[in-house]
Amino acid sequence: MRKMSTNQDTKEIALTIYNGGFGAVKEKRTVSLEEDEGELIFADVAQLIETDSLIVAGINVLEFNYDFDLVSRDKLLQKYVDKKVYLKDRKTGEKRSCRLLSAEGGGRCVLEDEVTKEIYTDTQEEIVLPSLPSGLIVKPALLWKTDGKPAENVQVSYLSKGFSWHANYVVELKEQTLNIMGWAEIENRSGMTFENAHIKLIAGDVHRIEKEIVFEDRYMVAESKASYEPEVKAFFDYHMYTLGHPTTLKDNQSKQIGILTGREIPYKQYYKLGLYEEKADIILEFQNRKEDGLGIAMPQGKIKLYKEDEADGSLEFIGEDRIEHTAKNEEITLSIGKAFDIAFDYQKIDHKKLGGVEYYKYRCEIRNHKETEAEVRFEHYREGVWEMVNTSHEYVKKSATQIEYRVLVPAEGEVAVEFEYKVDRRIEVNFRK
Repeated sequence: MRKMSTNQDTKEIALTIYNGGFGAVKEKRTVSLEEDEGELIFADVAQLIETDSLIVAGINVLEFNYDFDLVSRDKLLQKYVDKKVYLKDRKTGEKRSCRLLSAEGGGRCVLEDEVTKEIYTDTQEEIVLPSLPSGLIVKPALLWKTDGKPAENVQVSYLSKGFSWHANYVVELKEQTLNIMGWAEIENRSGMTFENAHIKLIAGDVHRIEKEIVFEDRYMVAESKASYEPEVKAFFDYHMYTLGHPTTLKDNQSKQIGILTGREIPYKQYYKLGLYEEKADIILEFQNRKEDGLGIAMPQGKIKLYKEDEADGSLEFIGEDRIEHTAKNEEITLSIGKAFDIAFDYQKIDHKKLGGVEYYKYRCEIRNHKETEAEVRFEHYREGVWEMVNTSHEYVKKSATQIEYRVLVPAEGEVAVEFEYKVDRRIEVNFRK
């Protein structure tokens, strides 16, 4: 005997969604299987289910099939070949009993009138079928063969493609501090709607054998921020965000849910020059620390920045950047655009060789056309065994091959940084007897 279970029997459903284009579905249902009911149709599952990931608790499943032979006009007609059907007159509603002799693609049929034995090869009348044939279902389902023992409840877990999520951040930049709001954008293309689901989000790179599925088009819904943020905790070598309230995630829908808020976070702004660049980059830095208003693991995503126009109080977009997964107590550096009022000439002005030693001389002239003082930084790289000979300003040695200058340029002023270093090209070889 076969019994049907649908999402109307669901007691609880939960989703765990990963960055890599998939999710885990966990569901509890009431099935009320009686003695000798040995088959259960477990309907309303994600269409992109990975059947090799299925875990069932509560009943003993001997074997199962994933049946996606869904109802269509052609499939219905094929099931009734050589069986009784009815022709219904669209005007009078009168029905005539016929035998379906053949059914071709596109709904073209050949029928035999059971009374007159006339053959109809092309009819404009409606074909009425007695009932839905066995073997066809209206939505994908798992068909389980059980051991026939009674069961009241079942717990099912499986993976499905078609889920994805990523973080988006919005920053309001003030004079000395910034406010930040983080949103999780969740997409469901699994082929199923999940009503009142408990949702967890996993941030991190979980290894999968197959390639990630990326969906380009989207239908977006923004969910208003709850008065509480999701619980965030380390989970294995990843981070887990547990939403504090159940939500409905429809099929073919994108939903935005708030995951973090930070206010009055101090930041530093400076300008970064490059030897081969024409414009200076605008850089913002802030610390992901609790004492500074954050201190939460931040998933990778885009950050959009806005600043208030004091003339009318409106927020204007000033740039964006992307961050990688960032743990708490780490620094976040954003490059949001090119500076209009910072000009510079950065060039090599001398190069000479004396024996096996080479001398390099560089000059960087920085002009600040802003009405406020500007901090300007630039880095210089050098391979080999090198030593600074002369420098007009102090520098920071960031590595064996990298130095950085940090210069304060006055408003409407300019500063020239000049430095010379030598590189020893000589190679000494010691031979031991």
